[in-house]
Amino acid sequence: MFGRDKNRSKEAPSILLVDDDKGQLNVFATWVAAVRPNAHVCTATSVEEALNLITTHTFSLIISDYSIPHAGAGLDIFEAAIQSGISKSNFIMLSGTTDNLPDEIRLVSKGDLVALETAIQRALP
Repeated sequence: MFGRDKNRSKEAPSILLVDDDKGQLNVFATWVAAVRPNAHVCTATSVEEALNLITTHTFSLIISDYSIPHAGAGLDIFEAAIQSGISKSNFIMLSGTTDNLPDEIRLVSKGDLVALETAIQRALP
């Protein structure tokens, strides 16, 4: 299941992971690297750091926690990602809640690795 995608693009995707829990972010980055070993994985632990990376780099996919450090902060990252030119389908929000989330945001429950891997495969065929 994890990391068994044999049809990887020759161009390495660049993935930004955003979560204010550093321990969880490190585990998450390790998992994403196993699922997408050809990807360049960047991490950010704050909204400010994520916004800086989004304005200075081009990402193929952005996966962000919704609550960084408070509920809704992930929406700022979503808006910046869209303004940078990333497709809405290449932004994944991780959250345990669906409160106040626009319909166009792809939501995956935090901790649901099967759903997250599926979402990554859809965003980066």
